[in-house]
Amino acid sequence: MSFRGEERGGNYHVDAVLKAAVGSLYTLDCLYGSTFRKDAALTPVAATRSHTEKKYWAKGIYNWSAPGQVHMDVTKSSRPPRDETLSWAGTVRDLLGMLWWLRTLDYEQALPGAGTNALLLDHDAIPVVVASHEKKTIRHNGKQTPVIEVKLAQNGKEALSITMTDDTRRIPLRFSIALSFGTIKGSLK
Repeated sequence: MSFRGEERGGNYHVDAVLKAAVGSLYTLDCLYGSTFRKDAALTPVAATRSHTEKKYWAKGIYNWSAPGQVHMDVTKSSRPPRDETLSWAGTVRDLLGMLWWLRTLDYEQALPGAGTNALLLDHDAIPVVVASHEKKTIRHNGKQTPVIEVKLAQNGKEALSITMTDDTRRIPLRFSIALSFGTIKGSLK
C-alpha cells in the first residue's frame, strides 16, 4: 500500500493505492482518496474508493454532511448507482481517515474504549473503539525501530491493528484487518 498526501486550503487530502494478490487465484486493486478538515479531530469531508477484484469492480463516492451523516453513491459491476445516507451517533471515518486520525491521537492521554467512531466499509458503518496501545520495538528495513501498536475493537473483538513509528511523524508501517473469513495483513510504504 502506498500513500500520497497534500494540503488543500483548510483540508488535507490523501490518496492511496492498495494491491494484493494470493498467487494467481485472487487479486485486488484498490484506489482510495480521502479529504478531511485540518482540525483536532480530522473531521471527514469526502472520500472515494474504487476496487477491482477479478472481473468484479465497485466504485463509491462518499460525502459527509455532518460528522455522523454520510451520503453515498455506490456502483457495483454493471448495477446502477445506489444513493443512500448513512447516519451514526459518532464520527464515521473511511479507512484512510481512520489511519490518519490514529496518527494524531495523544496516546499518553487516550483511555481504552474512549471515543465513538465507526469505520466506513462500502455502505456499512462498523463501530470501533481504541482497545489498546503498546510501545515496543520491531525490526524494520534492517534496523530496530520504536513503534506504537494500536488495536481497535468492534463489539469486544479486534477489528483493526496498526503499527506506526513512535516519533513525531507517526508513519504507518503495518496493518491488519480482521474479517469474517480471515485477516488481511499488509505493509505500508
